[in-house]
Amino acid sequence: MWLRSLIGVDESVLGMAPLDRGRYTAMALIVVNAGVLAALSMLIMVQKFADAPFLVDLLIALFWGWIIFSVDRWLITSAHGTQSSRGVFLTRVLLAVLLGFVVAEPLLIKIFEPAIHRQVAEDRRLERAAKLSALTACNPVPYRELAAKDLRSCRDRGLLITVGANPAAAAATVASLNDQVATLSKAIDKDMAALRRLERLGHAECGGQRLGNETTGAAGEGPNCRQIRGERTSLLQTSKLPERRAQLADLQAKAKNAVEAQGQTNSGYSTEITREIDKQLPRPEGEIGILEEDDALLALQGKSLMVFLYAWLLRLALITLDCMPILTKRLAGLSTYDRQVADHAAADLETHEVFLKHAKTQNIQARIEALRLLEERERNHRLHKERHEAEARDSEDEQLKQRIRDLAATLKGNPGQAPR
Repeated sequence: MWLRSLIGVDESVLGMAPLDRGRYTAMALIVVNAGVLAALSMLIMVQKFADAPFLVDLLIALFWGWIIFSVDRWLITSAHGTQSSRGVFLTRVLLAVLLGFVVAEPLLIKIFEPAIHRQVAEDRRLERAAKLSALTACNPVPYRELAAKDLRSCRDRGLLITVGANPAAAAATVASLNDQVATLSKAIDKDMAALRRLERLGHAECGGQRLGNETTGAAGEGPNCRQIRGERTSLLQTSKLPERRAQLADLQAKAKNAVEAQGQTNSGYSTEITREIDKQLPRPEGEIGILEEDDALLALQGKSLMVFLYAWLLRLALITLDCMPILTKRLAGLSTYDRQVADHAAADLETHEVFLKHAKTQNIQARIEALRLLEERERNHRLHKERHEAEARDSEDEQLKQRIRDLAATLKGNPGQAPR
């Protein structure tokens, strides 16, 4: 009886249809089971999303189960005594299907949880590997300058990492010093070649050795010998080879120091880049959310036909369980209890109509009595007013007659004995 009362069964009516008791008891059990499954589903979902004590999760789950139970109870209770139209029936089935999906999905994820967690671990591993590859390609170790197209692509995808070490500046410093060393070395080598040529020509000219058209072959300090020696002296003065050799040695020392500094910078860059890349990589461990589990379940359904079929069969089973009360109500047709409920409803409607007619009659009689009392009150008021006016007129007439008698007595000279 208590179970049947949960779906709005009137025992006084059902007592006249005892064969329907089992039917409505089973229907009540189906509604209770749907509420229990909804509470269990919500408990699983809340534990995935919220980091709250178990008691709080349980209260939330029970509240959700109560809501689902209340909706199912309304679906059944509102159908007692009636055979709903197709539109109403389809609306109720649609509502039951929606509730069934909400209840089924967390339970489905819980059933496939081991396989889902393995799939999530694999997805996280692949995601981490792909992210690591992309970050390493956009932030190469050791440092090298990216092509303009690759740099733009990495910047658009937000994969560029900025660290304290600046290998680009260190490389530019080394390149600049090497260029300066190369330029100065070429200039010094050019002056040294010119100086060696003048020395060779000077020895040959002054010693009388003939070198093609460059020397005369006459020994002694002639004009050409003195000229070549003067050019050599002038070249030594203008080239400033000692100063530039010292400058070249200084640049070579700076370049060597820059190369060592570049090595330290690249080492620090490699360490910082590796650390920052590791920070940006998704963690393979950590709590698995319900959205990740749902994506993993979809991936498993795409990989395995058995998982796909079993998942949908379980969904349909849970949805059918939630739709079962309204489906059984529809498919079984009107029961004896339903007909009796309809008869009681019709009798209640007739009683209500009789009551309304009686109330209307009573209301009319009351209004007639009120009008009668109002008319009687107005008539009494009018009579009282007329009587009061007549008494006032009699009083005025008596006063007027008294004044006439007083005037008559005065005229006769006997005011005290005026005739009446």
